[in-house]
Amino acid sequence: MQKKIAKGFTIIELLVVLAVIGVFVSFTYPNISNWIKDREVKKEVYDVVTFIKEKKQMVTNDKYGMIQLSLKPNLEIYTMSKVNFINTYRSISSNSSFKKNNQCTYGTMQSGFVRNQSLETLKLSVSNNDSNVHVYPNAAHNPYATVLCLTRDNSISYMRLRKTERDAETGKTVDIFIFCSKSNSTQYSCKYSANLDHMYKITISKNIKMKIYKRNKSKNSWVKIDG
Repeated sequence: MQKKIAKGFTIIELLVVLAVIGVFVSFTYPNISNWIKDREVKKEVYDVVTFIKEKKQMVTNDKYGMIQLSLKPNLEIYTMSKVNFINTYRSISSNSSFKKNNQCTYGTMQSGFVRNQSLETLKLSVSNNDSNVHVYPNAAHNPYATVLCLTRDNSISYMRLRKTERDAETGKTVDIFIFCSKSNSTQYSCKYSANLDHMYKITISKNIKMKIYKRNKSKNSWVKIDG
């Protein structure tokens, strides 16, 4: 009875297999790496959208008269009680210029606002080493923040310098907040005029309707993906 001889791989065959694997990895790794980077940025974009909605719900539920949300790398929140809001904006006896113009200014500059760090649960690039994004506006540019004055009836606008654009669908002015990947940007290069991979934008209308856009680098344009 003949014995069967077990054959293993030769050195040449192993080298061929390794070469094929190397070629495959060289083609697929950049795509996988880019997908991961893009997914990381996109996650933080949706985290911010959820965060804004949660704060808007607080004033809708009358927990506060107004919440001022300062979107920037080191996010800040100021709250105004219902009593202070009524005294400033709704009382017949109030002669406040804020009431007259339906506006608010920065929380440290307007009586009735209190810094509320307990609500500052979202941490972006400056205060969170685990964050994968740079955001605009930031301290390297002017304005340095996107400031939202959230009320139940959406009647109050921020009075100071804002970075805005006109919504192509509604024709109305919207605030913007931009995200760039730390992998290919800095706080200085992440700005409104940038054209980078893994770049996203949130637009926010006065009634806090939000839309999300992704940058198409090859076409140097924004593409709406949500909202």
